[in-house]
Amino acid sequence: MKRYLTYVLSFALLGFTSCEGFLDTDVPSIDQHTFFSGEQTAYSALVGIYDPAGWMEYIQSLDWAIGDVVSDDATKGGGGDSDQPQIYDLEHFRATPEMATLSTVWEQNYEGINRANRLIEGLKDNTAVKEDVRKRFIAEARFMRGYYYFCLIKVFGAVPIVDHILAPSEYKGPRNTLEQCWTFVENDFKAAMEGLPHKKAMPATELGRATWGAAAAFLTKAYIFQAKWKPAEAQAKAIVASGDYDLQPNYGDLFTIATDNGIESVFDIQLKDFKMTQWGDENEGSMLEIYQRSRDDRNGGWGFDQPTQSLYDEFEPGDIRREWTIIKNGDVLWQGTADEETIYTNYDPVHNPDAPRIGYCKRKGTLPKSQRPDMTDAASLNVRVVRFADVLLWQAEAAVHNNSDWQTPLNRVRARVGLGESPYKADPLKAVYHERRVELALESHRYWDLVRTGRGSLMEGYTDSKRYFPIPQKEINLNPNLKQNPY
Repeated sequence: MKRYLTYVLSFALLGFTSCEGFLDTDVPSIDQHTFFSGEQTAYSALVGIYDPAGWMEYIQSLDWAIGDVVSDDATKGGGGDSDQPQIYDLEHFRATPEMATLSTVWEQNYEGINRANRLIEGLKDNTAVKEDVRKRFIAEARFMRGYYYFCLIKVFGAVPIVDHILAPSEYKGPRNTLEQCWTFVENDFKAAMEGLPHKKAMPATELGRATWGAAAAFLTKAYIFQAKWKPAEAQAKAIVASGDYDLQPNYGDLFTIATDNGIESVFDIQLKDFKMTQWGDENEGSMLEIYQRSRDDRNGGWGFDQPTQSLYDEFEPGDIRREWTIIKNGDVLWQGTADEETIYTNYDPVHNPDAPRIGYCKRKGTLPKSQRPDMTDAASLNVRVVRFADVLLWQAEAAVHNNSDWQTPLNRVRARVGLGESPYKADPLKAVYHERRVELALESHRYWDLVRTGRGSLMEGYTDSKRYFPIPQKEINLNPNLKQNPY
């Protein structure tokens, strides 16, 4: 498949500031002597490292399919059980090694890792590129390599570590241990922090590129996933103290194009509709908006990732986050504007015959008609992978385990939406878990939060053997040294 990097240079990794001229390059099969002979060619290779992060199969499909739908926060939705049957099988813990989605996600994340390794090797001791530029590019490559490994570890557990361009004799390496994988990821993020700028020091034209805060946040997240509570709290507090981020004043503004790379964004996946005519990964835009908008033909979406009653009921009375997260049948959005629209989520034999009889839709990321693209499969809306509220709640969770101040960061998140102290104050972990669920609802976090905290039994059909998903059989056929997960 031919995929184009058609980025306005100031989207360049990629802020939404206008700029003339385009970088329009095929993702290259990089020749080390050519692509690292100067700063501009090295920059082109750097763009290529970021590119797989926005591809359809992981961040725009599997991440929410597992994070939301496999959890108790959402059901698959769509047009019935046979619509996207792989997501249906994931939802019911029936994943198999032959599942094409898992295979593609494995391949695409390793594609990103390979691109990062090529740049790191190509710029090592390279005097054709200025030292400060070389160091920053390598730091960005190590951040993205750590990010791709983090994605793989979340889904598959221990994986083979590849930190250089492999010789043919190295193609059949076994899986490293999970401890080795986490150590490798931690080291990449630590190294990236040393060479990356702070967000507040970056010009607007560079917003979207990796920052010190993004690397620090993923290091914190790696600690959280391993229950390393003391370094997790310390790192989260350092991010808060940096002053690079703050909470978006209005919660409802968080999932709009206007706040892409905004004050609360620690790391966004950059997506932009360039009016391309191809489907899926031929686009640089987001397909999430069309996937998750109401399936009723008056709204024109596909109706996936539908919130559950359990999630709806989790919100406290008066918590405005519910209305900014979940759409009920008949809700009117963008009232008083040219975009005013009634959203229909219930069964309707004419307009929506395959919807649930009483249904909800996801509001986060639903765009008004004036911002929907001409091609219904791509939208100019980033994916918020890590935002500042997440960091504050990591700090709170780690603080509970460390017997330190967990209420200050948690109450900061609640104060943004006009809430006082948690009703679960007497049970600090319950207070944190509740806050994570409602604050980050339908942002692809819930499944991972449940399994890493030992609460997988809240998901029907879950057993501890299903914590990680099957290694693709295609990869085991190519490399018999890969040991399968006991799914």
